[in-house]
Amino acid sequence: MLDEEIHSKARAAAVRWARWRLGPLGFADLITRVDASVLRYGRLVTRYAVRTGTWAAEAYAGDTNTARSSRSTPPVSLDTLDLWSASPEALAEKSSHLAVCGDCHGAGAVTCPTCSGSLRASCSGCGGSGRRMSRARKSYRMVNCTECRGKGTKKCVRCTKGMVGCRTCRGSGTLRRWLKVSTVERTQVRAWPDAKAVSAHKGLLEDSKRALQWPGARALASVDHAGPLPGSALGDEARSAGFIAARSSLEPEFEPLRGRILSQTLDVFEAPSATVCFEFAGRPGFIHLLGRDLQPTKARDTSAFHRRVGALMGVAMAGFFGMPFLVSAFIGRHAFYAEPDQSALAMLAIFGLWPGTWWWAATALRRRRASGAKSPARWHDRIGIGLTGLCALVLAGCFLFIRPSVPELIRLTATGQLRQAELHADLLEARGESSPEYIEARNAFVLARLQGMDNRDALKLIRHYVGSGKGTGPLEAERVKLREAWARSALERGEEVPVEAELAALSSERAPASVMDGLRAKLEDFRIAKGKAALEKGDLAGAIQVLSRIQARTLVSERPEPLITQAHLRQEHACPARDVRCRATALHAAVAVDTGETARTTLASFRGAELTRMAAATAHSGGLGASLRELRTADEDAGALLSVLGSDAEMTAARVAILGRREALLRNRFPLGEPVEVAQAQLGPSRLEMQRSDVFRVVDAPPGTLTYLFVGQGMTRGLYVTTPDHGQAGLSPAALQLAAKRFTGQEFAAKDLVHAGKGVAHVTVRLGRHTALLGWHDDTLVEAQMGRVEP
Repeated sequence: MLDEEIHSKARAAAVRWARWRLGPLGFADLITRVDASVLRYGRLVTRYAVRTGTWAAEAYAGDTNTARSSRSTPPVSLDTLDLWSASPEALAEKSSHLAVCGDCHGAGAVTCPTCSGSLRASCSGCGGSGRRMSRARKSYRMVNCTECRGKGTKKCVRCTKGMVGCRTCRGSGTLRRWLKVSTVERTQVRAWPDAKAVSAHKGLLEDSKRALQWPGARALASVDHAGPLPGSALGDEARSAGFIAARSSLEPEFEPLRGRILSQTLDVFEAPSATVCFEFAGRPGFIHLLGRDLQPTKARDTSAFHRRVGALMGVAMAGFFGMPFLVSAFIGRHAFYAEPDQSALAMLAIFGLWPGTWWWAATALRRRRASGAKSPARWHDRIGIGLTGLCALVLAGCFLFIRPSVPELIRLTATGQLRQAELHADLLEARGESSPEYIEARNAFVLARLQGMDNRDALKLIRHYVGSGKGTGPLEAERVKLREAWARSALERGEEVPVEAELAALSSERAPASVMDGLRAKLEDFRIAKGKAALEKGDLAGAIQVLSRIQARTLVSERPEPLITQAHLRQEHACPARDVRCRATALHAAVAVDTGETARTTLASFRGAELTRMAAATAHSGGLGASLRELRTADEDAGALLSVLGSDAEMTAARVAILGRREALLRNRFPLGEPVEVAQAQLGPSRLEMQRSDVFRVVDAPPGTLTYLFVGQGMTRGLYVTTPDHGQAGLSPAALQLAAKRFTGQEFAAKDLVHAGKGVAHVTVRLGRHTALLGWHDDTLVEAQMGRVEP
């Protein structure tokens, strides 16, 4: 193959390789040098085996009383033993010997893991605590464990005098050890002179015959030898290829006494090669080619490609984030560019800057040499700078020559091009234009633009232009008309909130009073009609709410007070007969609104009837429970009336009489053994929480206690006191005394609160006129029952 042919093929192969790596256009012009040669190279395939040795052990199956003198040290040293000196079986037989067991140190027995040699194991029945849970009389309590009798431990049944047989040596104290040898075969393939420079050779670094069949190279020699390849087996081809100098780096690495070469195969090849050098992006580089087709290898320097790709990615990302910023800056500078038909040219120029700048950067990187010089320019190198310059000129023209003007505003308004005219008006208004010509043109434009617009959109448009306050009289008059029309349409739809909003806006805009009074009068008349309709339907709350919203009562055709009073009186009739608060609230509200005497007379009659009923409750002569119920109802009603009507001397005196009567009935009485109403009056209804129909839990019981009150046939018959952790914590005598004093007025004798027995016991004691039953566990008080307590 001629040198000229190798050079041309090398250039073509380098161009193809650069195209797949997204290289620059015209890569052939960037090649600086091509070095062609015929390369002799080869590979060495080594098959070798490595042996590893470890000591294996098993329990000695001979006499259990083997003397220590019969145990010996290993007959061989693993560090100095050649593992290839004999077969694995022979080495195992040669190294077999007896050794002392490491776990029991030759004794044949080890300390018991269950009791640790103490002969006492933890009790499985109680977990070592000595106590377990037991159920007695429908309650749980802690008792001594029956298996260990409360000690927590019991005799260990797994050992003899704290020792058990050794599992490792099975009680013999001796192990038989031998050397266990394992063999692993491996294959190593290495090439010379450089693995990267010959990586294009298919199958060269694989243990296969495929490398000999590669058409890109010619096989010069192939030598296969069992064991290490001797120097006499090497031919002239291997010597000329440099195998002898490179052999030390091709041999496998292993320990001399552990590894052995099984066979070696040497293959020598010859193939054309070329090194193509290039420069761009300010960096030099090269690619090594091999074979008749000059295929690329891994021997290469591609830093120029990496630098070019990184720089172009940076330019692309900068353009991606810079374009939105440039677009927003242009739109903010001129509102013309908010319209697509006005901004098409400017947007096209902005979007053209991105590819133009990118192409310009790509051209600069392609032409830049490592020495700082530049390669010759080609026709496509001018595309980037030309496109960038053209787009920049278009943007500069748009920025400098497109401006708003008053004559253009007048012309666009006259021709009906209101959307384009709005752009001029917005920019002139933002610039602070105040000439008479502009004011006249602006007002004409706004009045023309309002035609056919939605009411709300029209108000927004007027609000935008009346901020300057210069010549805005016609615009403000039009705004008042728009608001008045919107309010009237809202009244026709039956909506009040929009009308109130429009009245507030008219007030802030200083609209004429006649317009505001007219709208207010229509709104109040609408509320009068709506309130009457609600009264006819029986919606009393809705009628009161609507009529109470009337503000300008001098502008309405009918006063709302009689209607509101009528609604409150009808509310009072609709209240339940015993709902005193509801009736009093309705009558009090009617009196506050009514200008006549009807509401006052009704309230006075209601108040007198309630005072009479309270007096009757105070003088009630029935049973204790019934009297307390009447007094509680009368007290609640009196409190409700006072909270609604305010200070009332007669009502306050009636309530004082009620409270005095209840205090007299409860004097010298205690909750236990009395009607339920006594307990509710003394403890409060909220202090008794019903658990079932005949059991109440006392909410504010003494600290550390759980107290239940038992009821039967309307009487409190028994009291049960215990702790929240029943059966695990004792009941405090001080807390029990507090409960007894509170519910019976009596206290336990000191001797009743002491117990010296063992086990579970229930002791009967006296507590005034009540019988009590105290529950004990050993000397700990667990529970107390006063009166009649049913489970």
